[in-house]
Amino acid sequence: MNSLSRIYFLDNLRAFVILLVVVLHGSMTYMAYAPAWWYVLDPQNSLFFTLLVLLIDIPIMLVMFFVAGYFALPSLNKRGPRAFLRDKFIRVGVPWLVGVLLLAPPTAYLIYYTRAVPLTFFQFWATEFWGEGYQQSVYWFLGILLFFFLLLSLVYSLSSKLQAAQRHLGQPSWKLFAGFWALMTLGMFLMNQLFPAADTWFTRWYILVFQPLRVPLYVGYFILGLYAYLNGWFSEGGYRPRLLPWAALTILSGLLYLAYRLFVMPASPEPTLLVQAGYAALFNTVCLSALLAGAALFQQKVNRASPFWSSLALSSYGIYFIHLLILYPLAYLFVPVALPLLLKAPLVIGLGLLLSWAVSALVLTKTPLLQRAFA
Repeated sequence: MNSLSRIYFLDNLRAFVILLVVVLHGSMTYMAYAPAWWYVLDPQNSLFFTLLVLLIDIPIMLVMFFVAGYFALPSLNKRGPRAFLRDKFIRVGVPWLVGVLLLAPPTAYLIYYTRAVPLTFFQFWATEFWGEGYQQSVYWFLGILLFFFLLLSLVYSLSSKLQAAQRHLGQPSWKLFAGFWALMTLGMFLMNQLFPAADTWFTRWYILVFQPLRVPLYVGYFILGLYAYLNGWFSEGGYRPRLLPWAALTILSGLLYLAYRLFVMPASPEPTLLVQAGYAALFNTVCLSALLAGAALFQQKVNRASPFWSSLALSSYGIYFIHLLILYPLAYLFVPVALPLLLKAPLVIGLGLLLSWAVSALVLTKTPLLQRAFA
């Protein structure tokens, strides 16, 4: 298998994950027990969308960190640290700054606008946004990723060993996966002692915004991507995860995780150490198995550059960047529409996705100035 085919399936996997990001954000409007602060809440809701959100939320961004790590080192080797960082600033840094400074404030204002809070946007921006209302919306990921690229470039510049590292074929043992799972579980558990709320966001630093419990996983999956590249994962003769066992583990652990979130955690308003440990263990089992099952599925079934997948892969970054400006207002427009929920929600999510795809494909990847970042 050549390098292009490997890029095809990883690019397609990343594009599919971004589709799931749109589905996740659309589903949160219709989930039962949605976060009180969510941008648009429809009076129609269902436990189905709660379960969908709980499952999708686990692996999607960590798959993105893994894929970013996998592609980072060959790009760094080819370009050198200076050119690598210049490219990442254009492709990641500039969209991050634009997103945080120009697009996140009106998105955050939707929380007030959709609830008819008597506050103009400019009043909100001058007061609440820089206080309790501060957030980076979906652009937090770009800030963390840029930070990782900066750190990687620094380590690469200082480490002759990393500069000289040669890619080789390696077959990981079960001990590697067990050790990685244990390390991620321990990291999440320890962070839970500092931040008791499982899904809380940390915004006090302004520049970097993140979910504290998942910080060890951000780092871990990015490094796992680096390790996977150096050890020739997915290449001819290298490690290729088997679909059946990893998919079976994903399904089993996913069902257990949902049961844990629905029945065990609500029964413990102040989670004990045992409850926190169980949460971390199940979360990380779903995450690791979903990553490897997804990689196996896409390498076996979607390892090509068809017109559909080529367009989706090329447009996926733009979809991620722009979808909130389309999806959330669309969801708000449909709040008073009297449709069965199982028709309304897919209609809103589908329209949001198609319109975001169209804007990305026709504008972000075609406009000369913008395509430097998004094409």
